[in-house]
Amino acid sequence: MTSQGHPPYAYLSGTQGQQQSTPPRPSSSTSSPYEAQGNHLIVGKCMYCKSQLCYPHWVKVFKCVTCDTVNDLIPTFGVVPQEPLTLLQIEKEVELAKARQGEKGGEMDYSNLEALLREKLKKFAAFNASFSSGRPITYEHCGVNLDEARKAFAMLVAMPNPIALAVMTSVEAILKRPGKEIKEKEDLKFIMLMFECPWLSRHRTPQESDYHHNITKRLFTIVSNLPSELHRYLSNWFANCMTTKTFHHRINFVNKFITQRLSNQQKSSDRNQHTIYQSDARIQAAARVMHLFFKANQPNEKDLLDATGKSRLIQDMVIVPNARDAATKSQKVSVDEYYNMIVDLIDLPADFCAWESRSVMFTFCQYPFLISMGAKMQIMAWDAKRRMEIKMQKTIENLLKEKRLRAAEIGGETSGVALLTQAELQQAPLLILRVHRSNLIEESLTQLSQNEMDLDKSLRIEFIGEDGVDAGGLRKEWFLLLVRQLFDPQYGMFVYDDESSHCWFNPASFESLDQFYLVGVVIGLAIYNSTILDLPLPLAGYKKLLNTPVALEDLAAFRPDLAKGFNQLLDYDGDDVEDVFCLNFVGAYEAYGENIEVPLIPNGKDIPVTNLNKREYVERYANFVMNSSISDQFESFRRGFYLFCGGHALSLFRPEEIEFLVRGSAEPLDIDQLRSVTVYEGFNDDHEVIRNFWSIFKDFEDKNQRRLLQFITASDRYPATGIANLTFKITCMGSHDSNRYPTTHTCFNQLCLYNYKGREKLKNMLMRAMNESEGFGVK
Repeated sequence: MTSQGHPPYAYLSGTQGQQQSTPPRPSSSTSSPYEAQGNHLIVGKCMYCKSQLCYPHWVKVFKCVTCDTVNDLIPTFGVVPQEPLTLLQIEKEVELAKARQGEKGGEMDYSNLEALLREKLKKFAAFNASFSSGRPITYEHCGVNLDEARKAFAMLVAMPNPIALAVMTSVEAILKRPGKEIKEKEDLKFIMLMFECPWLSRHRTPQESDYHHNITKRLFTIVSNLPSELHRYLSNWFANCMTTKTFHHRINFVNKFITQRLSNQQKSSDRNQHTIYQSDARIQAAARVMHLFFKANQPNEKDLLDATGKSRLIQDMVIVPNARDAATKSQKVSVDEYYNMIVDLIDLPADFCAWESRSVMFTFCQYPFLISMGAKMQIMAWDAKRRMEIKMQKTIENLLKEKRLRAAEIGGETSGVALLTQAELQQAPLLILRVHRSNLIEESLTQLSQNEMDLDKSLRIEFIGEDGVDAGGLRKEWFLLLVRQLFDPQYGMFVYDDESSHCWFNPASFESLDQFYLVGVVIGLAIYNSTILDLPLPLAGYKKLLNTPVALEDLAAFRPDLAKGFNQLLDYDGDDVEDVFCLNFVGAYEAYGENIEVPLIPNGKDIPVTNLNKREYVERYANFVMNSSISDQFESFRRGFYLFCGGHALSLFRPEEIEFLVRGSAEPLDIDQLRSVTVYEGFNDDHEVIRNFWSIFKDFEDKNQRRLLQFITASDRYPATGIANLTFKITCMGSHDSNRYPTTHTCFNQLCLYNYKGREKLKNMLMRAMNESEGFGVK
């Protein structure tokens, strides 16, 4: 065996490693620690997939048995041409081809352009140097003129197949044998150009699709195993160098690759599908690449650093972007852009258990942004059911133990005390709260605090003095009424902003911290019991709960006037900030009519805001409002929330998803879609009463639409997963007209209507019922 010609396959040793180390060089020393005894084999890692391998100590090149990539231990990546490929060169060759056609006639002859491409792109170094911008490589700039590259590729992709082959055969050859380990930021220009390559997204025939899929899997393998510092560069470039439209296309590109591999596994294999994808290194590589795009969609990393470049504590800061551009101020795309619907079809509870047990195998729960909101809710519901079953089993065991102890105390037989009564068995898995509507907050919070150890049981509500068995509707109504009262500004725990319709923690609240703790418990309970709440807490609250950095734009969501003033200060270019704005380093809040001032820094009252320190002022003031002034209240709230939601299932969610999970969707109600999922009992969709009902519902203003929805379902919003996941039923209460009001069973989202004669009568009956009814009675 020699190192000439076709390279020898390496021997696979162990499992794939995660270390970003350089493969060891061959050693002539017989005492090398990398040699297996008597075999003269070196143990190293593939430069590209990081699999641990063994190879003969004398070779200079080998092929990895895992990713099939050729490793050159002595770099052979070629040289940079004196004139790397540019858009101008391509345009020049196209013009020459047109001129030749004009002289000779016939079809366009692109043979010279094809030769140019093969020459300029034949090695890694040459390809990497193409379309250079000539600018230094930084976190903000990748060193590639991407606009020029996109124009060039747009021209080439419209040309005959030989041009595509010239480019793609070069790409394939380089990815099969890069010639060097990619470990410098200057080497990443090739990667950026690969993501711009339009042919990889073309799937016109099965053969073309397979060919491009094989090239893509090599690209993802290399990118996913780059050093973490190079990943930082890539994620910053994805954020700063791509438009929202381009960014969206790149996410779809990665998701289509994952979809294709999962779909092929489901079609072609009769083995356990869960095991197949766990062992598929290509899916894992694609998930890692998607994670780079996910990171790029988050606040810019440089904004998380202090003036010395050190990372700051999330709870002690508010991000005030250095750059006043859209890339740093907000996300490029919403979190649902990352969802992959094929991932939702795998055995997610099994995947969750493997992830929860910290299995070394790949799981999609490691990359939860790929899992849709609905699928995460299924995982959470499964986890909640599991916890409830465990709690029920423990409760039954404790009840049996208590009965045996009581029997033993009175000298009776204990061996026969093994059965529980039917009532005891029915109540074992339940936490029952019995409250008066007139004293809802105090009684609810008192009973919750008294039953803290039983809060992971299934919750049931009884309103004292009212009929009705809670099958879910009373619980929904209890949550709705309790949260509305707790968050009412008159109660004093939260302050309300009229312009944004959001509330925030009151720094001057007279309520004890235990009250905030119990508010957190209530919200955690709502999530645990899959109940939508009318909770006007802004996204910043959920970000803080999940330890996600809050930004100035989050402040704008619930204090728009204050944020607007901050932006005006930041955007002001004059040198007379001190005279124009007349500000000092002092924060303020209102405490029951009195204005309380708090220094933002020592002696802040005597330190004016100037052009030099205005950014620091904005950051400190925003931090004062969102963090420091309400730290005690929020920490108590957080502790209560995590009493229930401290499980692993919650960590799968993003703050935006938790907000949807708690509040449901705030989008305008789609009455036609709601009608499409409605089932009827005693009516049909063409009945006069039903036609009138939907006509009335549709003609209502948004406020009355939500009031009617709340009357029927105990919530004025539909689930975060959409109306399609809302059960809705209309039942006929008799074939004759009636002067009785419509009734509802909110437990089952059921509306009961009589055969009212005329549209106007039905409208009046609905208005009276939904405006005056509460619980199981009418005011």
